Amino acid sequence: MILVGVVSDNKSFKTVKNNIRSQEINLIQINNNSIDNIKNIKFEIIVINKEIEKLKEKIKVIEQICSRSKYLIINTDINSQLLYFDGKNKPNIITFGLNHKATVTLSSITECSLLICLQKNIKDKNNKLIEIGEKQIKISKENKIKTYEIFIIFIISIIIDETIILKT
Repeated sequence: MILVGVVSDNKSFKTVKNNIRSQEINLIQINNNSIDNIKNIKFEIIVINKEIEKLKEKIKVIEQICSRSKYLIINTDINSQLLYFDGKNKPNIITFGLNHKATVTLSSITECSLLICLQKNIKDKNNKLIEIGEKQIKISKENKIKTYEIFIIFIISIIIDETIILKT
């Protein structure tokens, strides 16, 4: 079982959780209410898709949780707060967003698809190298999944080396 901690708003968390159908993944939302109960859990992956400045009083706990994880996925479009990691406890950091410096960004968008660009090589959970490239993700007009949620689902799917199909 792969534990994934997600710092996000409720709606975004539910959308991501509903679109990850893998039996291998257990998503847990990290927020002000849950952080004290989960501070000793070791997550494989932590996703930060919300301004962590709003969790200011819990920033040290978040840093400890993140430092124990193997992967840290950060939305660079909304997170300006830097986390501190000492040299020996630094997770693999994967960034996403609509900026040219993000590890995962958007190449193009149409009404029925997104072309997601992996701009830097990353290693999956089995230490297999995932090389730079683009992947087309089909979406429907009725689909309420936002671009950032698609980024999260895409990154988790390449880390766990499993195809995740978005509900349409």
